[in-house]
Amino acid sequence: MKNGAYLLPPALALMLAGCVARPTPLTVTPQPEPLVCSQWLPISYAGRHDTPETIANVRRANARRLAYCQAH
Repeated sequence: MKNGAYLLPPALALMLAGCVARPTPLTVTPQPEPLVCSQWLPISYAGRHDTPETIANVRRANARRLAYCQAH
């Protein structure tokens, strides 16, 4: 090998490593809440007028909404 030829592969690797995009506080932008979350409102119920099955279904639907909107 010629003088300095053995330095070429590590130098190329270092140059390519510099091309990797890494998120920084300035480039990370919060994702807006999906439109569905602003339209999919929590459901309310009246405990004394609704059956236990209805109350359970309402709570389940509200939990799904919360989980979906927090994940997105």
